[in-house]
Amino acid sequence: MIFSKFLKKKWQHKNSVVRVEAINSSLSADDPAQRDIIIALIKNDDNENVRRAGLIKLASFQSWLNQSQENTMAKVKQYASDKVAAILMDQDAIRVSQQEKLSYIAEHKHYSLYENWLKTTEDADLIIVLFEKIANKNQVNEQSNKLALKPQLLLNLFTQKQNVQVQQYIIEKVADLDTLEKLKKKSQQAEITQQLTEKIAQMQFAIEQPIALRKKVNLVLAKLQALKDQYEYQDYLNKRELLSHEWQVLATEFSCFDAAEITTFKDKKLAILAQLDKLFIAKAEQHVQAEIIRQLNEQKQQARIHFDKTLAVINQTLTTSIFENDKIEEQQYQTLFDKLTSEIIVSVLAKNEQNEFIAKICQQQKKLQQLPEIAKSVSEATHLISKISQLALPTTAEEMDERLPVYQTWLSDWKSAEKNTSGALPDSIKTAANKIQQNWRQALKPLQEAKKQEFSITQKKLHDVRRLISAGKYNAAFGVFKKAKQLFNALAEQQQYRIQKDYDSLSEKIAELADWERYIATPRKQKLLADIKAIVETPLDNPSEQAEKVKQYRKIWNSLGHADDDAEKTLNNEFNQLCETAFTPCRLFFAEQENLRAQHLITRESFVEQAKLLHEQLSRGKKTNDESLTVDYKTLEVELNQLIKQWQSAGQVDRAVYQDINNQFNLTLQPIKSAIKVFHQENKALKQQLITEAEKLLATEDVVTAVTQVKALQTQWRITGYAGPKVENTLWQNFRKINDDIFAKRAQKNVLEKSATSARVAELESALKTLEEKYSQVTQLNDLQMFEQALHVLNKDVAQQKPKMLNLEKQISAKEKTIAQRIVDCKLADEKRQWGYLFLTLEESISNAESFTEQKEYLQLTASWQKKLKELENNTTHFNREDATLELEILSGNPSPSNLQQQRMTVQVSLMQAQMSSGTAIDLPAKFSQWLMLGKFSQQDLGLLERIKPIFQ
Repeated sequence: MIFSKFLKKKWQHKNSVVRVEAINSSLSADDPAQRDIIIALIKNDDNENVRRAGLIKLASFQSWLNQSQENTMAKVKQYASDKVAAILMDQDAIRVSQQEKLSYIAEHKHYSLYENWLKTTEDADLIIVLFEKIANKNQVNEQSNKLALKPQLLLNLFTQKQNVQVQQYIIEKVADLDTLEKLKKKSQQAEITQQLTEKIAQMQFAIEQPIALRKKVNLVLAKLQALKDQYEYQDYLNKRELLSHEWQVLATEFSCFDAAEITTFKDKKLAILAQLDKLFIAKAEQHVQAEIIRQLNEQKQQARIHFDKTLAVINQTLTTSIFENDKIEEQQYQTLFDKLTSEIIVSVLAKNEQNEFIAKICQQQKKLQQLPEIAKSVSEATHLISKISQLALPTTAEEMDERLPVYQTWLSDWKSAEKNTSGALPDSIKTAANKIQQNWRQALKPLQEAKKQEFSITQKKLHDVRRLISAGKYNAAFGVFKKAKQLFNALAEQQQYRIQKDYDSLSEKIAELADWERYIATPRKQKLLADIKAIVETPLDNPSEQAEKVKQYRKIWNSLGHADDDAEKTLNNEFNQLCETAFTPCRLFFAEQENLRAQHLITRESFVEQAKLLHEQLSRGKKTNDESLTVDYKTLEVELNQLIKQWQSAGQVDRAVYQDINNQFNLTLQPIKSAIKVFHQENKALKQQLITEAEKLLATEDVVTAVTQVKALQTQWRITGYAGPKVENTLWQNFRKINDDIFAKRAQKNVLEKSATSARVAELESALKTLEEKYSQVTQLNDLQMFEQALHVLNKDVAQQKPKMLNLEKQISAKEKTIAQRIVDCKLADEKRQWGYLFLTLEESISNAESFTEQKEYLQLTASWQKKLKELENNTTHFNREDATLELEILSGNPSPSNLQQQRMTVQVSLMQAQMSSGTAIDLPAKFSQWLMLGKFSQQDLGLLERIKPIFQ
């Protein structure tokens, strides 16, 4: 025994310090045998420091890697893992190749290491591989290809790695718009910023295109639906064709929709078209009938044109032949007539129209039989044209009286000759005859009008004579009759004959009145003297009325004619004296009026001065650049109108000066009026421009923009000045009508959008109802997750709708919360069941000494647990799990057996020290995995399992 102690090697010494020293000084990693000893110590030595010393001695990445996975001592295992991380991250003296690093990343799932490594490395290839590894860590469970990267980690990576290759890769992989926007803000390189800008624009277009296209499609469907209210079938067809074309254009962009939505849109369109076809079936039949009638009418019109043209050519040919004395082949014409008659009979024309054309053919046939007589008539017509051309047109009434009978005789002869030619006259002869008749009508018209006017005047004068006689105004009747007599003698004999009887009657009446004039005038003049004496003795209160009365008496006196010869002179002298006396008080009144007119003149002169001040104010305002002195045309126009009103009510002035001062006033105001007129014209032009802009807005399809801009035009209209009384109201009415039309378009658009929105709401509500019915009975986690995903997609679609569908959003959000809670509950239940299956599998396997895979609960476990159990089954190392069990109880807060309290205390202190040094969070499932993988189970481990089960169940 004593010798055995001396024969033992240092690496076999009980003292761990000696063993560590032996590893450091006695054993060589280059010697294969000694290397195996070091490896054995690393795997089996009871002391942590010995194992660590062995690993340090080997100084091999592969050794560190193997022990980080296989070492049975947790702390050594962790130490090896930290060393592996340092080597991979080039923080250790040991170096590994790029390929080894890439292989490690591909084969292992140390995601916490990868995240730290990703922060420190600057190698683009490594960054990309690490990025992909981390991003895809949840793919197995989530069955998804989407990046599972934390946004903050992504932003930090983008900010820290100012590497074009890495940033381009990140841009390529990121498909989230918000994240791209944040990346753009962090970008420091123009090339990367440009790529981000382009990708953001593409994604925004991809997001916005379906929304905008969906609105357009729904609008087209709403317009199609609205066609049911169309009254005119042709308008319905035109609009339907336009909408079909619009649909075809939109359909080229349907690739942005999923197949289900495309099918929905197409089904809606087909349903609407079927409804429209059913609704318009009667009108469609009527339209077909109308189209048949229209085509028949077109054929008839074409036939009419053809037959008219053919007959016109035949008629022209015959006319030319007759006029030029050419030989006419009657048989050839007859053949042509027979052919044309056959065409007419078989044509689509009605029977009466056919008969009309056949009658025209008969006329041409008759013309062939009367060729000598027609030729003679043509010669006579030509001679008549030549004869009348030699007669000059009349220019005076006398010439008209002389030449009109000759022209009328010629016209009668011409009509007879033209009739006898049976339409065979050449167009040139007809044109010449028409021109001659037109010239004569033009020459005769003013002369005949003048004659007619003279005749009317004479008639009126004779009527006036008769009226004056009836009124007892004989003296005036004598004068008017004298003028009527002159007019009567100037009339033509024919015109005199028409009114001769009336003229003779009045002549006799005037002669009779001449005898009675003196007999009647004397007593009337004496009565008039008595009337004027009355106003001399008792003047009227109003001098103006007195003066008017005197003037009236003078007028009546002059109209009474002559009195008896012996009394005429005396009566006239007495009347003149009385008139003078009666007018005396009027002269005093008119003198006072003269003074008033002088005062009125002063007032008007002051108005002229005011007008000059306005003119000066206008001139100063135009010349200055001072805004405070600029012309206020509105105020200026008000002042001008007030001044004109004052001028009009300023009272009378002497006629001798009124014209001068009125001209002076008007000339002073003229520049002001002109300036205001220019102001009105400028405002008119501005308002017409506003109307033009409003018309353009009315024509645009963007109604929302049109309404916004037309409101701005209304503001401009209000601040634009007055355009003048003649056009202001008209301009306003035009502008207002366009505004009304634009707002009417908006109202119509709102109705269509509301209809489309209602249809969309119904569609989305139906989709929600369908989802609820489809997943109403599901209880499995996968089904619940599918339901949640479908709700998320539907909610996203609803959120993109405009206007917002708040009620529907609330319904979907509430449903999402309910499903999310059910998923959480389901996951917890699944997790609890998994723990139950796991513990049953372990207990049954240990108790029965059977393989884990032979237990029935094994098949219920997840793939990760099955993999761990398979790895554990291959591990033949036995390990005491007592301390690890205490660690789990301490970390979970579960009590330990009373006889292990001292050991629990020791383990707890070690745990606290490790926790303080590492700072990592407590992960009980991970700790259990470490506990599970420590080594092969034995019957003694069943008790440990019983202690651990309450922690996880």
